[in-house]
Amino acid sequence: MRPARVDPAGRPLENRRRQGVQALGIVFGWVLLVGLISWATGGPKGEGASVPWMLGLGALCWLAAEEVAGRRGLVWPGSALGIVGALSVGLAMAISTPDLRAGPVTARFAVIAGASALMMTGYLFRFRLPGLVSPVVTFTIVALFLGIYGADPVRLREVEGFSPRGILAAMLSNPLSVTICTLLSASAVAYARRLDLKGDDFGLAAARPLHVAGWGVLGLLLGRWMTLLPPPADLAALIALWCGVTVWALRVNRIAVMFAAVFASAKPMMGALGPVFGFTFTRADWGWLLPLILFGGMAIWPWLHEQSLRRNWTLGPGGRIPQPRDNWWWRFWPYS
Repeated sequence: MRPARVDPAGRPLENRRRQGVQALGIVFGWVLLVGLISWATGGPKGEGASVPWMLGLGALCWLAAEEVAGRRGLVWPGSALGIVGALSVGLAMAISTPDLRAGPVTARFAVIAGASALMMTGYLFRFRLPGLVSPVVTFTIVALFLGIYGADPVRLREVEGFSPRGILAAMLSNPLSVTICTLLSASAVAYARRLDLKGDDFGLAAARPLHVAGWGVLGLLLGRWMTLLPPPADLAALIALWCGVTVWALRVNRIAVMFAAVFASAKPMMGALGPVFGFTFTRADWGWLLPLILFGGMAIWPWLHEQSLRRNWTLGPGGRIPQPRDNWWWRFWPYS
């Protein structure tokens, strides 16, 4: 099987525009086919009758991926087939029994998310499509959240955006969830770094979403834990977290790592800064605070990156920057 050829950002190395058009065509074609199946089987009243057709559509997507991604090595069309093929199976599973069809919508969403994540994992490893890493992580967390809390309005209000970090923000009251998320996010960061140093094209591209998801969740957890410290120790710890993550982002040469952790811990940081200046941040304040953090980070990154390169600190994805072996850092993080 021909491996998909991608750069460290997960983009194809050839025929990008053509592959983008093909991927969009696959998605729109799938939407039309799903609509046609729903109409032919009687719409919502005939949901049970559409199950074999949806499973057949999922099988057709897999067979197409064998040709598109397996033989031709096309990244974006293969990723599109992986997503719509997995969704086909997820939709079929969600209406496969009378109990699911008669049950709450959130239960069906949980089944769709869980089954789709499982199916996308098969595409990910079979066809080596790094673009499916983020959807697998997100769909898995959505399934976990809906399976535990359902449509609990209290929990839904705590969701900080449709992302792994945002959804997990509403699950931090559960000690088991916190422990599992800490271990998984730390493992994602460690494995992403290994892929950076040792991986091929696929490994380098897969490391990018693992870095972002891992540090997004770690930043969220560490930020919440630091708010338990008494003032002003909480503010000092959060500032140290931001500085430490920025130094690490320079090390791995990924600006997205810095933003993922900073945004994840921005709410605790603002909560710790408020008492220092004698005011409290409201929800409306986030409209200008988050863009300020974003553009401030983008403005300072080029200078920091230049300084890091001068000091041989940055070791980018797949890079091997020569370094004297008597450097103190060599003992803790060897380059090879």
